[in-house]
Amino acid sequence: MLINPMTLNGPMLDRRSLLSLGAFGLSCFGGVGASQANIDQKRPTRAKSVLLLYMDGGPSHIDMFDLKPNAPDQIRGPAKPIDTSVPGITIGDYLPNVAKKMHHLAQIRSMRHEDIPHDQAVYRVLTGYRHNIQAGGLRVTPRDMPHMACSFNRASDSTETMPKSIQLPEPMRIDARILPGQNAGLLGERWNPFPVSVTRAGEVVPPNLARVEKVTERRLKNRRALLGALDGDVQAGDISLAKEFTALQEQVIRILQQPSIHDAFDLDRESPELRDKYGRHRHGTSVLLGRRLIEAGAKFVTVYWGKEMQYWGGDWKPLLANNPWDTHRNHFPLIMDSLIPRADQTLAALLEDMSNRGLLEDTLVVWMGEFGRSPKISSMFSTPGREHWPHAFTMMMAGAGIRGGNVYGSTDEHAAYVKDDPVSPADITATILDSLGIDPATNVASRDGEQHVLSTGRVLCELF
Repeated sequence: MLINPMTLNGPMLDRRSLLSLGAFGLSCFGGVGASQANIDQKRPTRAKSVLLLYMDGGPSHIDMFDLKPNAPDQIRGPAKPIDTSVPGITIGDYLPNVAKKMHHLAQIRSMRHEDIPHDQAVYRVLTGYRHNIQAGGLRVTPRDMPHMACSFNRASDSTETMPKSIQLPEPMRIDARILPGQNAGLLGERWNPFPVSVTRAGEVVPPNLARVEKVTERRLKNRRALLGALDGDVQAGDISLAKEFTALQEQVIRILQQPSIHDAFDLDRESPELRDKYGRHRHGTSVLLGRRLIEAGAKFVTVYWGKEMQYWGGDWKPLLANNPWDTHRNHFPLIMDSLIPRADQTLAALLEDMSNRGLLEDTLVVWMGEFGRSPKISSMFSTPGREHWPHAFTMMMAGAGIRGGNVYGSTDEHAAYVKDDPVSPADITATILDSLGIDPATNVASRDGEQHVLSTGRVLCELF
């Protein structure tokens, strides 16, 4: 259930009624889902854009948001609850800046799924679907389910100059493997997120588009005509790939024709004071760039945390961590002194900045990871840690009609298992798509012509 100690937002439907609405594929606005009607009905839109902040590796819910101060020492850890801008709601004392902005945020404390390895968990939360292979070592394939941003890109009928879907500062990897679930998969390459790089030192690397400037509109038109003439004489797979490539080139040409888009990558246009507020580190720079890209017309920007050097304590030497929030070792120094302070600084600055600019009214901000951390502090390694924990964790949303200052769902006395109102990754993808005006039950054609359902989840109407 949705908990708001202040009851600031008026009466609410009871949970049973809302569940019954979700079961029939209805939008929170009362629109009929695609699975229930054959008419082409325009879906109402709350969010013009989405800014998704992803904490690679799995942030610790029990140390940050879902504290259990009465639990035994080996569970609760050293974090202490502090008051927030919403009377009656507390979060961990490692988040003093976010605590002041809690009136913007809805916490979903009842997230859960069954996937323990990073590979499957990342795939699950970004696509809303469970991977059919349960062992580790997953690799990207053309049959992967699409990232929710790519599903939106494919289903949206709007034409934008700016790429609709953008990801930065780099894709998530384990060793050299890019983890599945971050691209368009079975939908085809033309729907992939547009990649933008930010270095580990926090420097934006603007896309190098100069090398394709010679590809003019006339040449693209000639290429389309040639593809049309060849269609039927060449293998279908080759034609499909050529069309995908041409569509990507057309997107690049649109970018080249809009100098204002290039300006979006120039963070020197922001005041030094604002850049300091976000943080001059990679995460702060990436999130500020994400806000600028949203302003320039991007519809779905995903900001991963990115690889960074970490010290795991004991005899370990500093090393490059693929998933920095994956704190099996040296957990408390890492989260207290490094990870949470940056996340706290940047998220609070983003919410204040977007609110001041009026962007929070129609931008949905999502803060998440692939799972939480184990309630019981682990002694598996020489320095204490917390292990992977998909059975209960927290994610947050703000903006675009989200009822800030609320907590949805709850866990047991150790934050180990969901007690009330479980939420699945599919429910999150459905809610985000619905907010963007896309019916989650929509079927779209894959690159092979097969039908793909965007999401099988339930829209969380209670959050709005």
